[in-house]
Amino acid sequence: MTARSTETDPTTAAFDALSSARRRYLLSLLLDRDESTPVSLSTLATDVATLEHDHPIVTDDQVRRSHVRLVHVDVPKLVDLGVVTRGEGRSNGGSNATDSTAGDAITLADHPVLEAGWVRTLLETPSGSVCDEATLDRTLEALRPPRRRTVLTVLAGQRGAVPMVDLATLVVAEETNGQRLVDVTEPVSTAVERALVHEHVPTLADADLVVTDDDGVAIAADAPQFDADWIAESPISAVSELGPESPIQRAPSPGPVTNARPGSTPTRGACWTIEGCEDVIARGNAIADRASEELFVTVSDRGRLQERCLERWSAAADRGVDVYVGSSSDRVREIVRAATDEITVCEPQFDWINLPIERIHPGRLVFADREAAMLVTIDDRGTAEQPRATAITGTGAENALVQLLDEHLGPRLDRLAARSEDADECDESVIPIPM
Repeated sequence: MTARSTETDPTTAAFDALSSARRRYLLSLLLDRDESTPVSLSTLATDVATLEHDHPIVTDDQVRRSHVRLVHVDVPKLVDLGVVTRGEGRSNGGSNATDSTAGDAITLADHPVLEAGWVRTLLETPSGSVCDEATLDRTLEALRPPRRRTVLTVLAGQRGAVPMVDLATLVVAEETNGQRLVDVTEPVSTAVERALVHEHVPTLADADLVVTDDDGVAIAADAPQFDADWIAESPISAVSELGPESPIQRAPSPGPVTNARPGSTPTRGACWTIEGCEDVIARGNAIADRASEELFVTVSDRGRLQERCLERWSAAADRGVDVYVGSSSDRVREIVRAATDEITVCEPQFDWINLPIERIHPGRLVFADREAAMLVTIDDRGTAEQPRATAITGTGAENALVQLLDEHLGPRLDRLAARSEDADECDESVIPIPM
């Protein structure tokens, strides 16, 4: 596998690396140590667990779960990004059971991410200084694509809401190093406008970084994330200059952006479509991050289990959400079980959704708190490495997709919860989805 650091610019790699609290804890701990000396993951797992649970004393089980997630999720991600390297570790002589893996050690790599002032400032308070951990995760994930950072920078320089068509032109000009607005061609502006409508603005709105109304899009000047010290040193430092006297204030969001037409303003209760694997994944993660009671996810044989998706589901389970992951793929179920025992792993009794369309297959279903939903399809006409993914999604009890899934899945999820409790008592690792 080619390391992502070779194909990702340093700023994007930084947001990718920092979008998980556990990775922030890990990097913060490494920065506090001798950067040239490899540290065993067993030693780091104990320290990470204390930070995750915000308590100086943690149980062996809590340490074990942190160690498993570091090994299977976080360290591989950071290695792929080129932020850490694996090395030869030495046992710390402790009595913890995970010391048997002390030889699996890591050290910080020579990467520009670690030299950025805003990254260092953020890692001084990795849990979030002005907002909670989940909000910070969601913010950093939303800011990973460069275009979304450009959107915020552009909006920070505007007074009031900006119509989508004008925002697209401003973004093109910013991305082309100050190209004159009159020189931005309509085809280019239209393509960017479409991406803003269907992908970037909904994700930024989900992270509470922008607001939308009939007039267009505006930055959410009172978002607590913007008050963090690291923001003033970051690539979106322009938003730190917005004070409480800013004319742009948060307004009630009327809902998601629809796919009715490019540049259309949001309509409450509407569904909208998302194109492209990265933005589909980001939307699914945003739904998982907002789950407070129940999260139900299915992954088909053709679906791919991304590390950042698994860590979001694990984070939801850690904060008390009932998380169910169902798949007919033995490999998917094995990966989920290896990462955490806080998620109920399910095996569908049969394929409840059938799409008899040539080369089109169900990819994933995400359903949270019976108030947010996303249905993903995979098109085989994409490449083997990057299949084409399309999703339809919606939020709110009045949303048509949410209502449809609630009517179809609600009673089954109730029975699944009951079976899950029975399975816990019987110590079963996989239970059938009652569908």
